[in-house]
Amino acid sequence: MALETKLRIQNKTHRKSLPKMCNSVDEFYALYDEDGFIIGDQDRHRDYHVKMIEPRTLEHAKIIVSMYEQIYQGTYPYREMLDPEYIRNSFDDPNNYWGIFRIDEGSPEAGTDVGCFTIVNDFETRTSYFRGLNVLPQYQKKVGVRELATSMCVRFLNSTIGKIDKWYIEARTAHNAVQFISRLAGCKTQALFLNKDYFMGKKESDCLQVAYWDRALENTRVIPEFILPEILPFYYRAQRLHNLPHAKRLEMNPMELDLNYYETFRILTNAKLSAIRDKYGYVSISVEDPKTGSYLTAIHTESVKNIEKIKYQCSDVSILAGFYLLLKKYAKSQNIEYVEWQVPVSDGMLCKFLIGQEFKILGYVPAWIPSKENAGMCEDAVVFAWILGELKIDDIKLLPEGYELLDLINMNDDIPQEPLVLPEIERIFTPIRIKIV
Repeated sequence: MALETKLRIQNKTHRKSLPKMCNSVDEFYALYDEDGFIIGDQDRHRDYHVKMIEPRTLEHAKIIVSMYEQIYQGTYPYREMLDPEYIRNSFDDPNNYWGIFRIDEGSPEAGTDVGCFTIVNDFETRTSYFRGLNVLPQYQKKVGVRELATSMCVRFLNSTIGKIDKWYIEARTAHNAVQFISRLAGCKTQALFLNKDYFMGKKESDCLQVAYWDRALENTRVIPEFILPEILPFYYRAQRLHNLPHAKRLEMNPMELDLNYYETFRILTNAKLSAIRDKYGYVSISVEDPKTGSYLTAIHTESVKNIEKIKYQCSDVSILAGFYLLLKKYAKSQNIEYVEWQVPVSDGMLCKFLIGQEFKILGYVPAWIPSKENAGMCEDAVVFAWILGELKIDDIKLLPEGYELLDLINMNDDIPQEPLVLPEIERIFTPIRIKIV
């Protein structure tokens, strides 16, 4: 559909076209060309013409590191992006798609490298992460960041048609410029990661934006069987954003948790939590129940004091409660300030448990987590987070749909909850040691 639409649009002529916020990747791909302009737009003049080069060498990697150092003034928290050897090796990884923005011949300052970008692909889940779009501050008004970003997207989409269903970005909220550019390409605000990050040495929130090809929501999404009442407002918002079909059933009555504390204590006394730290300050956390084979894994990023990317395989919420308490003990010992847990909406028991542990609901993402029951399909995800301390949202900059979500998060906090009080378990824990590799 997108290719046919693109051909039709190419046959039309426009004198000057304004940026358009697209509703899907299909619409964006049909509207923009590889130069980042709306197809048929005659107003394409730029004093600075920029080309994209594919980095290959260690020198290219050093250029990228230099840009990160300049833009973030030496405070960028993700250390691997400041290691030229790491970046150089990643050029050879087919899952990484890199580019450097360079001023072309015939323009002022020709040959100057002014920016870069990174896209990380997960072809197994058919998802891409637009990790970095950087342009040096002194060139941002000269080179046309919007055109560079849309050009990058179109070229990337040309190379991954049929391989990628959706792409996302975790945009900063110190400003909303990146959010606006991403929104042009169909990226809609799905969740707000409040107090998740540190930039320039200050606590900051991130905005999760996701763009879908139409086929991803039409053909690969598992329609929920039921929705918990606490999650319903976020589900309705996502349904409206994407024109999704109704869930099969709406669970209007509160769900009761049936915890077997004997099982929870068995986990606390028998399961062992391991923590292995790499040279970039990422700690891989793992806990497993030898009896059932149930497990939980997560990533602790030391530079921003958070835990995320939690994955689990467990059919009993009582066992999962034990895993959570072990993780909670670890978080307390490491002064963690933010724990993020993305849960399939179908796992109502875990959703209810996390609400009882005073996790906030920060968003709802359609077709996000690969389904364990339906191969090739994806379930909707509920984004939960436990946040330590006062929320730093006074200076947060969002698009209108982002502010709407922030209001929804705040309103949901006003709904009275009865936190689940678990037994005192401090005395049965053994010290956690982190292994460095």
